[in-house]
Amino acid sequence: MTPSAASPKAATVAAAFGLLIVLSSSAVPAAAKMFCSNCDDICNTSCVNSDTITKLCAPQCDGCSPEACQSCLQALKQECLAGCSDYCHKNCT
Repeated sequence: MTPSAASPKAATVAAAFGLLIVLSSSAVPAAAKMFCSNCDDICNTSCVNSDTITKLCAPQCDGCSPEACQSCLQALKQECLAGCSDYCHKNCT
């Protein structure tokens, strides 16, 4: 049994953490200012309207139960939104 099969939660959290690193470094161009009033829009665009989460959940969605797929998608979106919101509010003007 592979580690990710033994611990799907750990794999999901690791994938979410990887996504947050990508978001924190590329969600907004360096020259652009993040306005605090735009944090929800920025995070929705980065987390909800992105296909990155779908790609990260592909192992759970390809051939697994629909419940496992939905669980992965929901968990990653929530992790992404929380991390993005924290990052945005700490770095916005």
